[in-house]
Amino acid sequence: MEQLQRSPQLHRLTCQGIGALCTDHERDSEQWILCIIPADRTTAHAKTIRSSARPYQHLSVSAPFIAIVPAWARVELVNDNDPCGLVVALHWAKLRETARTALGTTACEIPCWFKAWDPFMREAGDTLSALHSSSSPDPRCLAAFADVFSIHLAHRYGLTADTPDAATSLTHAKLSVVEHFIHEHIADNIQIADLAAVVHMSQSHFARAFKTATGHPPHFYLTTERLRLAQSMLSEGSLPLIDIAARVGFQTQQHFTAVFHRYVGSTPRAFRLAHYRP
Repeated sequence: MEQLQRSPQLHRLTCQGIGALCTDHERDSEQWILCIIPADRTTAHAKTIRSSARPYQHLSVSAPFIAIVPAWARVELVNDNDPCGLVVALHWAKLRETARTALGTTACEIPCWFKAWDPFMREAGDTLSALHSSSSPDPRCLAAFADVFSIHLAHRYGLTADTPDAATSLTHAKLSVVEHFIHEHIADNIQIADLAAVVHMSQSHFARAFKTATGHPPHFYLTTERLRLAQSMLSEGSLPLIDIAARVGFQTQQHFTAVFHRYVGSTPRAFRLAHYRP
């Protein structure tokens, strides 16, 4: 993949293709944070260098998620023969200053080492990438992007907002966000860690809070949502079973049939014969 041309530094924001890994910031890494926005099938692994004095941290991120990590983190890619995505580096002090001015003194810090489902940041990253590919970006435009990114990150993930493990329960609004994510990505290989990242919680805390709020573990809810959609498709159409299995997130038709029988009490084929409504 052709790398994006670097932005003028502006002491606020730089942007380049994910394959470049923002190594330009290595000498000045303490002053920057990275927003990693992978695309297509690219997966990025960010981790602390084991020889460093910092506590070991590690996370993996792929679309549709983004990750926020310190610029000193070591980032490695899967599918690095043709890496797709964007890395936006934000100057840490300038981010805090912008957020403090816009949101108040209590909303000027965001944590590092987390991933999140953030459609806004993905859309903004796509726009920023398009600006780079079409022409040399206007420095004033890049400054505006720096402000927007800084305010959004501080408002959504700031320490005064809902940080990981800060909440004691899942609110109705958060449950709605989880449900929306499941419906939008039902065909994908959704993990419980992905659902936790959607509402910016740790996996263990999310699992407990979800069961408290709904009465069921998140895996049970995810499976029943897949099967509810499958039942609708079986009743209303003639799509082959292997295609239905793929569209509701099962890797094979055999696994789909086994889970469907366990939860519904019949095979998908028998259910279609009993409920098909052309």
